Amino acid sequence: MSSFLRRIARLTLLLWALGTIAATVWTLSHHPLAQPFINRTDAQIRTALTRAMAREVTPEWLIPRLETAITADDPDRVEMLLDLSRDHDAPLPEDLRTRGEALLAAHDGWLATGRECGACMIDIAHCPRLSLIGACALPFELSPAGDVNELRRQGVTWWEGGDVDEVSTALASLGLAATVVAIPSMGASVPVKAGATALRLARRADALSPRLTADLARAARESGGAARVGEIAADATRIAVKAGPAQTLDILRHADDAQDLRRLARLSEAAGPETGRALEVLGKARSLRLLHRVSDLLALTIGLILSLCAQLGALAAAMLKLMLRRLAR
Repeated sequence: MSSFLRRIARLTLLLWALGTIAATVWTLSHHPLAQPFINRTDAQIRTALTRAMAREVTPEWLIPRLETAITADDPDRVEMLLDLSRDHDAPLPEDLRTRGEALLAAHDGWLATGRECGACMIDIAHCPRLSLIGACALPFELSPAGDVNELRRQGVTWWEGGDVDEVSTALASLGLAATVVAIPSMGASVPVKAGATALRLARRADALSPRLTADLARAARESGGAARVGEIAADATRIAVKAGPAQTLDILRHADDAQDLRRLARLSEAAGPETGRALEVLGKARSLRLLHRVSDLLALTIGLILSLCAQLGALAAAMLKLMLRRLAR
């Protein structure tokens, strides 16, 4: 009876090994490495971001950053860090929280807000709060007057013999053209106008990376480059629409080039208003990695290969044991 059971067990193990080999060969025949990573859905991205941020946002992570933001008198960052503390149940020392709330109160008064808003309208490069750009500078800049004013500024620079900013000129021209065709195109050009304005403001605020600026300059110089500038502007529009105007310039600072801007736009579409927080907590590289996941086929292939290796190891161990027994006799 025991001999029969041993045979059944050996046959079962043999069939299991053969099945594993067949399944491994089948998965390898479908080229799992051809597309090892696949795009996550919006819901999957949000879930992955939430879980990753929950692991990172702790009192030990928050306290030094909040101290730095208060010292730098950065109300936008202070507000974000206090919100993270509340949303992720990460307690802060009471005196530190009080100092942060006092800083926000000092910037939220109507007199302080009016003064800061005026500074943004005069020159966004000296705007004390990025969040005020959307409320104070953007309404004027989105109008045709904003584009005309930029072209006037560049014209004066050219007349005086200075260096004309070809990127700002191209973006202002694109924005003005999009405004002109807005009615005939039934509003189809409005997103391009919004994106061009956002990029132009980011350029004036020195929030565009050298490589992204070079991409825009190259497109502006090329024949038919307006379409390429429009594509880049459309990605900026996606960020502004999903993440909100207040976060747009801060997110644009993370874009190394046009391809990076497209990935950040995809992140903004999934994360929405949480985009800025995700970039702050996880960093750009980690946040963008969460846009993708290992494909099911590759995960299955890896599992089968590991299982096959384990079975071969067990078989080798059994054969070695059998050989040692025979030698011992």
